[in-house]
Amino acid sequence: MANWQRGVLRLMGVRNHAVEVVSIKDFTPWYRRIVFSAPEFVRGLDVFPTLWLRLWVPNPARGEGEVSQRGYTFVDVRPGDGTFALDFVLHETAGPAGEWARRAEPGEKLEAALTPAKISVPDGTTAVLLAGDATALPAITSWLAHVPDTVAVRVYLEDSHDDHLALPQEPRAGTEFTWVTPDGERGAALAAAITAAESAAPDRYAWAAGERSLVKAVRPVFRDHLGLDRSHSFTQSYWIEGRSAG
Repeated sequence: MANWQRGVLRLMGVRNHAVEVVSIKDFTPWYRRIVFSAPEFVRGLDVFPTLWLRLWVPNPARGEGEVSQRGYTFVDVRPGDGTFALDFVLHETAGPAGEWARRAEPGEKLEAALTPAKISVPDGTTAVLLAGDATALPAITSWLAHVPDTVAVRVYLEDSHDDHLALPQEPRAGTEFTWVTPDGERGAALAAAITAAESAAPDRYAWAAGERSLVKAVRPVFRDHLGLDRSHSFTQSYWIEGRSAG
């Protein structure tokens, strides 16, 4: 998104906030967490599962001073400290945000804008199923941090890395993590794992995100195998294999 489009968002009432890098942590060589300081931004923030922001990053390919926006899920919001974190999957084919994240250093300043769209989970939900790839993990982390303790959660993640167990997994009682090794087309093993382990159940909500073909493979499992309509499920594509991501 070019600079003129940032101006359009401002006209729409979307306000940009200054954020500053304060620390960086690598869970694996390809999964990085960056903590930002933004006291004004996080003050009074209504944090809920999958809350995300638009982060404006330099895009030298567009020209000097040009920026692009990418969406990221809030992780570890700490209003008392005035900080929040974002997790970055460092794709081999990186976009401007991924390239920036690789070389980011404490003290760097960017701008971010809030996008407070909230997922509507039906009242009476007693179980939640979360699925995706590594790019969905930040959103899954936000789910686990805010879902009531009375709700059972099952997480299914498809990933080919040998070090995926080093990734952040929000500690929460009543949560089951299942890591699935890809087999064949992207998402096929994930869809098969959910189909084999799960059956239709009342009062369940299902959510999935990640690479487009993976999400496409999971969507009919939610609809046809688990019998969930759109009010009881949500899917979203975060990236497309073969295109620059992040």
